[in-house]
Amino acid sequence: MNYKYILIDLDDTILDTRANTHNALKEMAKYVDFPFNDEQIQYWYQMNDYLWKQLEEKQISRQELMDSRFPNLFSHFNKKIDTTNINQQYFDVLNQQHELMPGAKEILQELNKTYRLFAASNGTGDKQYSQTAGAKIDQYFEKIFLSEDIGFDKPDKKFFEAIENELQAKPEDFLMIGDSLSSDIAGANYSNIDSLWYNKNEINNKTDFKPTYEVTKLADICATIK
Repeated sequence: MNYKYILIDLDDTILDTRANTHNALKEMAKYVDFPFNDEQIQYWYQMNDYLWKQLEEKQISRQELMDSRFPNLFSHFNKKIDTTNINQQYFDVLNQQHELMPGAKEILQELNKTYRLFAASNGTGDKQYSQTAGAKIDQYFEKIFLSEDIGFDKPDKKFFEAIENELQAKPEDFLMIGDSLSSDIAGANYSNIDSLWYNKNEINNKTDFKPTYEVTKLADICATIK
């Protein structure tokens, strides 16, 4: 297909969010009386994934997600810790982390030769701008479209309609690339946009959301969509 625009998810597609989160939480042990050991970080991953799913399904707000994570973590491990300023402290640390998924920079360089690239993310603006700049990949994106700016989160169709309206483009002009079936691929399905699922964990798709293409390595994207 001759796509004009490629929309690319950031977290867990381009940015290695697990690694960046792990590194940031480990560093938080310098500021909080909590070890952030592997068991505790694993619990954070599970809790965080669950909360983001709730956000996608409009069961909680973005602010509720942000405000609940550290209290939930500390409560689960029976620790009483003042969480008044902890979110800002965490993001100050997290924003400095910029590990990338394998082959991310190379595929952005390659795609940038042929397509106009835009990031399409539910993530927090300060984090996404800081991490893409830190990883020196911000140059490949004409713009980072953020759900917090648009007012709707992926997979809401209105998120994609806002992008179409800004670019004065039609659904068939786009390809959405992402790792999340429930966010990236679902949103593309709802919006009649072609999609490519980055199935990095090589899992079976047991959902009703169907990508147009599927790869297990970012390096395979160009050959797949030609």
